[in-house]
Amino acid sequence: MSEISVTIKYDKGHDATWAVFRGTAGEIRADVMEFFGMDPATQAGLSLSSIVTNATQIAHGKGLIATALGATVVEETAVEPAKPSDDPWEAASAAQSGEPWPGSASVAESKRENPNAYILGEIERQTTVDGLKRLWAGNQAAFADAAVMAAWKAKGKALQTAGA
Repeated sequence: MSEISVTIKYDKGHDATWAVFRGTAGEIRADVMEFFGMDPATQAGLSLSSIVTNATQIAHGKGLIATALGATVVEETAVEPAKPSDDPWEAASAAQSGEPWPGSASVAESKRENPNAYILGEIERQTTVDGLKRLWAGNQAAFADAAVMAAWKAKGKALQTAGA
């Protein structure tokens, strides 16, 4: 079987990160799935071309996270997923193996009292209408709560009145 080469780019530009794979089709298939953390069971029956397309989507997504959003990719570890709970703070506490920093129990308790405390604080910290819009764009799920949306609208009106 002949050796082939596959190049997967993280973005369109020449300066973008590239991942290059060389070998037989079977070797590249295994290498691409391992490199991109793809579950072989979900890729079973797909052609090498389809696997490369899926890997390219992953690469573009990670590239977008890094460049457009300024975020960092964090890999998942092989930890058993937490069981669903109606209380997200309880689920987060159960997932932690210990106290991450001194005094964290009081932080968790205050969040239980007002689960919107964080986003309401972030709304209050905004000094421009654009900053307020970016906060909304990045946290839309939190804005489903009427109190959060009301605080966001009030802050927006106050900033517009102040000319910020």
